[in-house]
Amino acid sequence: MILDVVRAVVAIVLVFLVCVVIHELGHFLVAKKSGVNVPAFAVGFGPKLWKRVWKGTEFSIRAFPLGGMVQLAGEIPQDSLFRKGEEIAVLRDDEGRITVLGDPVDVPRGQVAKLVDLDLTHRMSMTLDFGDGPSAFSVRSPAKLMTGARSSMVLVNRNEQVLGKPLWQRAAMILAGPAMNFLLAGVLFAVYFMQSGVPTDSTRIGGVLPGSAAAAAGIRAGDQIVAVDGRPVSQWTQLRQIILSDNKSAHHQLVLDINRNGTPIQLKVTPAQEPTGPELGIEESIDHSPITAVKTGFSTMYYTSIHAVEMYGQIVRHHDLSTLSGPVGIADVISSQAQQSVWRVVMVAGLLSLNLGLFNLLPFPALDGGRLLFMVFEMIRGKAVDPRKESLVHFVGFALLMLFAVVITYRDVARLF
Repeated sequence: MILDVVRAVVAIVLVFLVCVVIHELGHFLVAKKSGVNVPAFAVGFGPKLWKRVWKGTEFSIRAFPLGGMVQLAGEIPQDSLFRKGEEIAVLRDDEGRITVLGDPVDVPRGQVAKLVDLDLTHRMSMTLDFGDGPSAFSVRSPAKLMTGARSSMVLVNRNEQVLGKPLWQRAAMILAGPAMNFLLAGVLFAVYFMQSGVPTDSTRIGGVLPGSAAAAAGIRAGDQIVAVDGRPVSQWTQLRQIILSDNKSAHHQLVLDINRNGTPIQLKVTPAQEPTGPELGIEESIDHSPITAVKTGFSTMYYTSIHAVEMYGQIVRHHDLSTLSGPVGIADVISSQAQQSVWRVVMVAGLLSLNLGLFNLLPFPALDGGRLLFMVFEMIRGKAVDPRKESLVHFVGFALLMLFAVVITYRDVARLF
């Protein structure tokens, strides 16, 4: 019992962690390639257990391993983080440039001044009054803005800000997250099929069940059935259809023309009458080759995506949320699959990654698709929507998503208990 619980918990944590972190990794890689400053990349949430700064980014592992996050500089106008007339505390370097700033409570060793004016978009400068009249100060890039006693964000030059990049690069940063989820889904599906194999849909026998009608007739694994009662067959589905349609009598024999290692032979077999219909007791041949597994994995990703989009359309048209699951419902599925095999968990992880990518592309505020929608407006209008208004829309969208998540979670919990 304890082992089952541990297995379930480990599977749930790993699946959520991998799917979310790979999504954030997509944003991270394209942002770095585009020249955007990326201050932080975290695996998990909460207090930091380990951290290391590499190439200007702090990589950390947090206490609660149920996701991750990436912080990009300049996603919102840096000027909007301040109010003229407010008091801020600053630390300056030997050249007089501001290096750390924030609320006086968060920068206890800083000099307190009144903010008179600022331009953190183009000139990276602030006009401060320390009590002896306004003076202009340059802000070093990157500067650290303290947002709490132990939390901060960076202020950087425009060429390192998300908003300082052209539209196509910003769109690429947004699309990179879902794209990585689709890629992960294809890889996980391929790994699953490497283990389970891919049915070939040929008439070559993959296995013969002991004590079955096929075994009694002398059929062997590796035999290829080329005709049944004189009717040529080339596909497993076609062979199954012919066998299942044989309802003449419980003792009717089928004449099978077989190719055995290049030698044609003919065998007679009387199907066993099972509740599901006539059965020979043969198994389809399975292909375990990596090439076939990769092809099948990515084709499964594609067709499953199409099916999921159709399902989303039905949900919208019929207002039926019964097929949706929240984190609790998903965790329950992962737990049940973990009790069967690790490979079933791999398949579920692929499905979750795929759906995470699709869900994020929905044109709803706070999601990647919502941000892309604003970029479409920008392309049509020729200028960007006011970032402050866009941020407000995303905030409202996020609140609605949280409310929706609570409703779905409550329904999942009620259904389980």
